[in-house]
Parts: sequence; C-alpha cells; structure tokens
Amino acid sequence: MIRGIDVASYQAKINWAEVKKAGCEFAIVKCTEANSYTNPKAADQVQGAVDVGLLVFLYHYARPNGPNWSQDAAQEGMRLDDIADSFERKLQKTFFCFLDVERNEPLSEAEKPLWRDWVSQFRRWCREEGERIIGWYSYSPFTAALNLPPDWEDTLLWQASYPLPFRPAGDYLTWPNAALPWARCDIHQDGGGGPGGNNAVWPGVEGPCDVNRFAGSRKELEELIASAR
Repeated sequence: MIRGIDVASYQAKINWAEVKKAGCEFAIVKCTEANSYTNPKAADQVQGAVDVGLLVFLYHYARPNGPNWSQDAAQEGMRLDDIADSFERKLQKTFFCFLDVERNEPLSEAEKPLWRDWVSQFRRWCREEGERIIGWYSYSPFTAALNLPPDWEDTLLWQASYPLPFRPAGDYLTWPNAALPWARCDIHQDGGGGPGGNNAVWPGVEGPCDVNRFAGSRKELEELIASAR
C-alpha cells in the first residue's frame, strides 16, 4: 500500500520534502473549478510535488449548470485541458486528471439524468477534443445515484469515505466497496481534512489535509493509469 495527499488552495503552505519524507508517494492537485476558476496555488503545488519525485495527478471540481448543459460541460472540459496543457508544456510531463463530482445536497430524480448527461459530455469532450483520459472522484452514494454507464468502469475510481479515525501509518482490514459501475475502488480517500472529514493531517502540510491510499505499489498505480480508457 502507498499513501498520497490531495491539495487545493486551502493548503497555504506545503513543505514537499517533509511530505515525501513522511511516506507520501503521490499527490492530487486541484487544478480548476467550473468554467472560470483556477487554483492560484496549483502551479506551485504541482511544481513542488514533481520536484521531490511524487507521482502527480490533477483534478477538476465540476459545477454542472443549465440551461445549456452540453455547452457548459464542454467549457469546463476545455478549461481543465488548457490549464493541464500549460503544466505539461512547462514540466514536460503528462498528468492524469480526475473529474470531481459532488454536492452537499442529494440530487432530485429530475436532476439525476441532467447531471449524468453533463458528466458524459465532459468526458466525451476531453476524449475527443482534448485527447485526455478522465478518472472519477466522488463518494459512493453520490456516484451510485448517478447510475453511470458501464464504460466508466474502464477508468480509475478515486472514492471518498471516512469510516474510522485516520491513521497515517496504519491500514484497515477491509477495502471499501466500489459504487457501480466500478468493480473496485482504485484510490481510497480515507482521511478528510475539510468539513465532513475526520480532521486528517499530514507532516509538511499546514493545517488539515485530505489523505489517500492505493492498495499496491507506485509502479502498479502507474500501470493502472496507463491502462485507463
């Protein structure tokens, strides 16, 4: 098992050397949100994580919106792709990206098909226009409520659940069940630093920090990314 953290603008100060020294192997950095926001710390966070040799991913926080849902999804996909491209050109690396889809309130029955179509449009745009494979992040009940098509199982599932107090050096006896259509949870966010989490922290990060685990080696995670569709 390897450990990782995910960060956004909330993490004001990060000593990446200390983060790695404490056993972190990968970092997931918030890149964009909606069709106008870019994490102002993303460039420095990505650079810092790369500089110490971590495996780095990016994520986009979705803001599905009407009345033109299809156009909105394409605009958000374009924004993520543009910013990710700028990091890739600068660092001469390719970054795998996740789509973060969540909301505090449950979706109504009328909203579910609209959100499902939106995420499908987002993924389609990224594949066909941005030539970018997209992973999925959410918590299990929200993912299940969307009833995603079976082909989503071909990409990575990064799933949030905080069943127990977070233990940085420990492990749990069981791995969380995945929401359909996935047969497995690939990356488990098992410590949340924000509201609704369990006050997880990581050495080198000022303040609370979301933490994750992968049930395998870094090489196995890299191979899983390469096989995503």
